[in-house]
Amino acid sequence: MSIKEKFDLKKSKKRTGAVGVLILAFVVGVVLRLFWLQIVKGQELARDAKEQIAGENTELSPRGSILDRNGEDLAVSIISKSLYVNPQAMDDDPDRWERGKQPQRNPRRVAANLLAPILGLNAEDLFQEFNYKDRCFIWVKRTLDPKVSAEVIKVLKENKLSGFHFQDESKRYYTKNDLAAQVLGFVGTDDKGLEGIEASLDKLIKGKETKQGNFFDARGNLIGESGMNSVQGPKMNSVYLTLDSNMQFILEKSLDEAMAKTHSASAAAIIMNPHTGEILGMASRPTFDPNNFSQAASNAFLNRGVAIIYEPGSVFKPIIGCAGLMEHLITPTTHFHDEGTLDVGGRLIKNWDDKGLGDITYTDVIKFSVNTGMAHLGLMLGGKKETEYAEKFGFGSTTGSDVPGEEAGILYNPEDMVPSDVATMAIGQGIAVSPLQMLNAICAIANGGELLKPFIVKKVVSPSGKLIIEGHKQVVRRVVTEEVAAQMRTMMEKEVSEGGGKTAQIKGYKIAGKTGTAEKLAVGGGYAAGVYIASFVGFVPADNPDYAMLVVLDSPQGAFYGSQVAAPIFRDILQQILVAEGIQPSDSSGLPSVESIMVQPQGTNDLPQMTILDSGRVKIPNFAGLNMRQVAELIQQGRLALIPHGGGEAFKQNPAPGTILKNDDTVDVWFK
Repeated sequence: MSIKEKFDLKKSKKRTGAVGVLILAFVVGVVLRLFWLQIVKGQELARDAKEQIAGENTELSPRGSILDRNGEDLAVSIISKSLYVNPQAMDDDPDRWERGKQPQRNPRRVAANLLAPILGLNAEDLFQEFNYKDRCFIWVKRTLDPKVSAEVIKVLKENKLSGFHFQDESKRYYTKNDLAAQVLGFVGTDDKGLEGIEASLDKLIKGKETKQGNFFDARGNLIGESGMNSVQGPKMNSVYLTLDSNMQFILEKSLDEAMAKTHSASAAAIIMNPHTGEILGMASRPTFDPNNFSQAASNAFLNRGVAIIYEPGSVFKPIIGCAGLMEHLITPTTHFHDEGTLDVGGRLIKNWDDKGLGDITYTDVIKFSVNTGMAHLGLMLGGKKETEYAEKFGFGSTTGSDVPGEEAGILYNPEDMVPSDVATMAIGQGIAVSPLQMLNAICAIANGGELLKPFIVKKVVSPSGKLIIEGHKQVVRRVVTEEVAAQMRTMMEKEVSEGGGKTAQIKGYKIAGKTGTAEKLAVGGGYAAGVYIASFVGFVPADNPDYAMLVVLDSPQGAFYGSQVAAPIFRDILQQILVAEGIQPSDSSGLPSVESIMVQPQGTNDLPQMTILDSGRVKIPNFAGLNMRQVAELIQQGRLALIPHGGGEAFKQNPAPGTILKNDDTVDVWFK
């Protein structure tokens, strides 16, 4: 081997050794790097990697429906789109633009500015969220209305904005807007019931939570099973209320008209079946739309049928009257001499007009709402007996109903009562009751003497049809005998037919009732000058009632007596309900018979039709020649309110035929 060859070999070995050292160093470096990544930083990096490609969110199955007694939907859950974004995928993709036409822009700023006004959000807040580039899942807005989601899709497509996706979720929808709003309540975005039945039965109807893991590709799109994101949880229980949607509609429509006419600060009205305790209608004003509850004042959430207490005034007199009859202190014909005033321990009890009626019976005391006569009866009973009977009728404690938010009311401690307290309690002053308490007590008179537990939940049914809860008649106790109840019904009927409640009369029907006008308590104590609570309570037919109802108006302006403002509302509501339900008049003299009402004046095929327009409005036909039942059926088809006048066949109407009306408008029809 030559010297040159030896030199080249030696040089080659050095190069090989150097390469070997480099390879060894590289391998050692790789091993050390792998050791660092896999062992030292392995868990941390794995967590970061998972966060970049995976996320977890909670899905809810649709909340159980709430329906009225006839199965008509009041609250349902619908599948709605929710918008979320992957900030890591928001950068513009050149492949989505034609060559040379990709704009120079900040896509996060563009998206924030365009979406904010559509979603009702702050653009700067959105921009900040879009810059969280270490996250791959951020909710933008949950449960969008269909029109809003369609507009969002249009904006994203037209402006080629990346990283946005939709997921289906359950959203609560109240099908009749503000109908029975305080009874139903509402739910938050987390499907938690916040008010009303939604809150009290939340555990039974709340959707089930399901944790779902999501995985994303490099562009932020859902992949694998996580791409199937429609809510498919189990169905939930359904709640059927005792409410009748038609009655509730009439009740609320009439209450709105009363508020507009009397300019009252607030109002409440309740309809019950006095024989079962079922609440058929319960309305409260002011009100709100639970579909947009965040826009309402908090005082609109208050169910004034149960959550307010007030001095009842003269509507309380039948309770004390029953006590006097039960204790055999009076009979309906017991005489009393009314001088118009009665001095009780230095306090002067006066009649509403300061006038005396002279020698009268206790039927007249109820009929004409004579304060002096009731105060005299109260003194005969004494504070202990007054309170005892008030408690028997359910005052001073909640009724035990399933209506959320019920107040107990206030009664005197009989040990502390002075004679003037005894006298004023007999005329409904110095105590406080809730509207439901007051109506439920009157129902005990209407049904023959049994105090019932009111209820508003008819039943709760599982998806398989299993009965979970069933409301039913519950007798709390007997408070008066059937004889005493019948005597008081007769006296209350005379108040409407002959006395101070004549404004509640409906021709052909025997109505029993009682007016009430009470001074309103002032904030600092005592009574507010010139401020009153007007009310009327009653039932029909007087001898065997189907319906009992109470109307309460707080602080009416102008006329304020119960006979002036509350009794006419009671009459208008009841008249519509009687017609709609086909309740036969007690006295048919001067009115058409049921048989004649059922006769078709025209061929069935020739009957006019209520035209339902695409806008949801209705065009009313000519009602001339139709009987009351036929008109009522057509009016109900259009979700209108009928105000009937007279009886027989229709001959006049207002508005005129062909008028286009909204679903809550009123139609007056005259019959002869």
